[in-house]
Amino acid sequence: MITIQGFAKLCGCNTQTLRYYDRIGLLAPAKVDEWTGYRYYEEDQAMRFVKIKNLQQADFSIEEIRPLLEENEDRLAEAFERKIEEHQQKLERIRKIQRSYLKETMDMQNMIRTITDFVEGRMGDPKLWKEFGLDDAQETEISARVHEMLADWLTEIRNASGEIAQSMAREEANVMKTVMDAMTNNNPEGKDLIMAAAKDDNQAMGNEIPADAEKVFERSGWEHISDWLAEVPDLSDGKQNFFEFKVRDDSPVNDGGFPTLALAVMAAKFGAMNGGMTCNAGRSSDGINHFTLYRK
Repeated sequence: MITIQGFAKLCGCNTQTLRYYDRIGLLAPAKVDEWTGYRYYEEDQAMRFVKIKNLQQADFSIEEIRPLLEENEDRLAEAFERKIEEHQQKLERIRKIQRSYLKETMDMQNMIRTITDFVEGRMGDPKLWKEFGLDDAQETEISARVHEMLADWLTEIRNASGEIAQSMAREEANVMKTVMDAMTNNNPEGKDLIMAAAKDDNQAMGNEIPADAEKVFERSGWEHISDWLAEVPDLSDGKQNFFEFKVRDDSPVNDGGFPTLALAVMAAKFGAMNGGMTCNAGRSSDGINHFTLYRK
């Protein structure tokens, strides 16, 4: 027999390692002196130590190692092969995560840039904000709501883009640019065009107001939206809301960014997002400003 110090030297480890292996039931000393507590090992136990050390280095858990110590060399070799395969699969998963991380980073950068460009480029006109009679604090709140809405829409479209690419049998389209283009052309629900494609819908989904929607509020002949905004009824009951503007050629409402801003204002002031909402804006045929609210 050999002392624990001698056995540690033989195995190329320290005594703390041997005490740990004993404590977890992997490698117990051949004898422990009942009077002194000294630990003694048989030299051939070093072969068991080699198994334990190499299995640990190969990323086997303690629970995996314990039964393998009683297996023959053939079964041990099979266990190593299985572990190699497991690590290869894990490595491939990590590579996929790396690729998806790079793509997700680029997507997020594109989303942020798209939102920022849209808000700053399409909604920077002070006349557009003044239509609603908002003070500085309200403008900050509404602006934040616009960012939130655009982020929600772009997320929906990003999630649908894979389906679109598959249905069109081509690579993923630049759907974020598409939806921004749709919104700047007075179609803030332009995302529906994208979602329709993902569903193999052959008919474009526009902003038409359903025939069964009820007209609940209308105003004509006004100069600014703030003239009647406080009169809009409660919109927080979960119904769908459809806002229709028909305005003079010189009205800021004709700006392509207006529908998105209008939806954000209605959402912030009246909770109109609860049931969904749509905003149409176009030129009036009589030179008078009109607004109509439909609900369903």
